[in-house]
Amino acid sequence: MKPYLILFALLLAAGGTAAQTTLQVVTKTVQKTLKWKPGNTLEIICEKADVEVEAAPPGEKTVTVTADLSARHPKIDSAKADLGAWKFVTSTIGKKMFIRAYVGIPAGTPLPVSNLKAKIKVLVPADCPTTLSNKFGSARLEKITAAVALTGEFCSFNLVQLGGKVQVDSRYGNVEGDQLSGPVVVQAKRADVSLTGIRNDCTVQSEYGAVNVEAGIHTKNLTVRASKGDVTVAAALPYRHNFDLHANHGAVTTPLALRLDAGATGDDQQASLHQNDQYPLILIETTLGNITIK
Repeated sequence: MKPYLILFALLLAAGGTAAQTTLQVVTKTVQKTLKWKPGNTLEIICEKADVEVEAAPPGEKTVTVTADLSARHPKIDSAKADLGAWKFVTSTIGKKMFIRAYVGIPAGTPLPVSNLKAKIKVLVPADCPTTLSNKFGSARLEKITAAVALTGEFCSFNLVQLGGKVQVDSRYGNVEGDQLSGPVVVQAKRADVSLTGIRNDCTVQSEYGAVNVEAGIHTKNLTVRASKGDVTVAAALPYRHNFDLHANHGAVTTPLALRLDAGATGDDQQASLHQNDQYPLILIETTLGNITIK
């Protein structure tokens, strides 16, 4: 047999062996309830978790959390042993309620060898201000009317029908938002940002990521400052905004219907349009990135 045929056969054998590997999954489910009253806030701190936070039924005065904690490993004994590394704690200190899900092991204990994952669902009164921090996972928040403040690393965010102020600080995790009625502030690094249905002021600071924002007739001031990434704004017709666009080492592209005053100085391209003092402003500034208005 020729050498390359032998190599091919070995690769097939290795692939077949890998395909037969079955992960053993061990799961523990924990449910807890915290009493809530107006003025209380909730803080969620977790890692390796997929988190869903939704509004509880109207009139509900509790925070209910269900956590599915799991460990995956080809050896069932290893998965069972590593499941114990999960720590899930709820507490109330003064007016602050806490939910924590993390991996903790005593000093000198071997590190877990299993793939650890948590799925956490939280039902919270809609008017409870919520803070969430997550690493290596995802977070989805829906139908919360109070303010939310979110921080993540390698954590994607999906935000739907939020009525209060939204603050997001994300590194290595994309941010998607739809139907956001309160002011929105997003800081993103090496992450894409996509926002639609904005009904208030919106500010995005981005580095190494694409930014796509829908500026509808209800969108107020929109400010995007991006470095090393392109910015695309879909503006509703008829145009109800003033425009101020600056691209440093990038291009500015606008539709013909938007009669902007355009110019270029060296590596900078600018375009602007002032229609009415009462109109909100779309201010876009990029460095090493393009600006597109649709």
